[in-house]
Amino acid sequence: MPDLPPDWAMPQQQILLHVACELQHSLRAFDGVTDPRQFDARGWTIKVTLNPKVDADIQPGAGLTRRSPATSGAARFVTWVIGGGNGYSLDMRGERTGSVDFAFDSAKLIDDDKLRCEYEAPSYHALTKYLGIQKWLHHSVAAMQRTGSRIDKPSFSSDVLIKFSGSSGYTYTSPPGTDLLNLSGYYQLQETLNINLTAKPSVEKIVAVTLPIGGPGSPKNAGRALVTSTATISQEARSDLQQIEQAIRNQRVPLQ
Repeated sequence: MPDLPPDWAMPQQQILLHVACELQHSLRAFDGVTDPRQFDARGWTIKVTLNPKVDADIQPGAGLTRRSPATSGAARFVTWVIGGGNGYSLDMRGERTGSVDFAFDSAKLIDDDKLRCEYEAPSYHALTKYLGIQKWLHHSVAAMQRTGSRIDKPSFSSDVLIKFSGSSGYTYTSPPGTDLLNLSGYYQLQETLNINLTAKPSVEKIVAVTLPIGGPGSPKNAGRALVTSTATISQEARSDLQQIEQAIRNQRVPLQ
């Protein structure tokens, strides 16, 4: 089984710091500028998901051919082949996947002055470089303002795929026949970064007035009035559904 990528291959601290700084810079650009009814920079719960996936495959193979009789010059002979093509093969595969969510409050992120956004990551990892989050939000907000709509469930995804593959073969020819050996395999690392923004639920103040039995406006034997309530999907449930929706969109159909 392949191991999950080490810190040099997927530096989580540097990736998360870079994403937080890009989000902070982007949200500050819209704070107090856009109509809060359309896009409130302080009204979001942000989930950043890192999802590494490692695949490894090794395929050793062997085969041989034999000639009977082995002497040269025979008028008739038979060639035996054990294992067609590359001979017998064995396919060994392994896969390991991990996932972690990091939650941010957009209002607290905007006001946070302790982020080391001036820090220059020593890593050359693609997810620690410019991701284009502000550009993505800028185009979305511009389209919103042009059409008079509002932004709902914005999400952002960035994917890095690294694949190493190789093959080798060995052939030994002798008078009786040929011996064949081959080995092929690959190591594939896929790192996915997902960002989901979920609107904070609006909080409304409800004032309830109760009257004792027999009090003003309440007849002595009057039955109690029915109390109605409304159930809504919680923010956590909505965020999880949004992540599932994004994961489905990011699925790729393997090409043969």
